[in-house]
Amino acid sequence: MIWYIKVGSITNAQRSRKILAERGYKAQIKRADNLNADDGCGWVVAVRASSDEPVKILKNAGINVKGAESK
Repeated sequence: MIWYIKVGSITNAQRSRKILAERGYKAQIKRADNLNADDGCGWVVAVRASSDEPVKILKNAGINVKGAESK
């Protein structure tokens, strides 16, 4: 399963990728599709995980997670 975690800026996306890499996750930064007004600049961090642990890791690290979904 791949988690798509919305973050507001490219800076937060880069920080998120680094934080997740330190925890053993390989994440990719992508542009968000179907932006809402609250999505900021529209960046998504995509990470393969079987649970929502990457979302929790980012929230605990102080990243402003604007939403997450898995596919």
